[in-house]
Amino acid sequence: MRATIRRTNLDALHGDVDAAMPQLEIEDHAMYYQLLVIAQPGEPDSIGEDVMPGSAVRELIRTQLQVAMHEVEQTDRDEITLRWTRKSKRNNYRTQSCTYSKVC
Repeated sequence: MRATIRRTNLDALHGDVDAAMPQLEIEDHAMYYQLLVIAQPGEPDSIGEDVMPGSAVRELIRTQLQVAMHEVEQTDRDEITLRWTRKSKRNNYRTQSCTYSKVC
């Protein structure tokens, strides 16, 4: 599953997020490892890690898609990747990705 979140207006943004969320396979009681990488030219990459339950992952993904990411992809049941790859002067040419991997 792969979805792109349009940011043309609030209706499109929320509609795209609402359409993408039910397609994600997230086990609410499973634990997930989060790896967030933010890259900005001229700066070292910023890396954040965390472990959280699937219910928290579901809420965080919804928020990230509404605020900070424009793409979500799930190629198998155990991994979900969110991305912001649109470099612009407005965001200091920053890109970011966040991967959630189910902990075995």
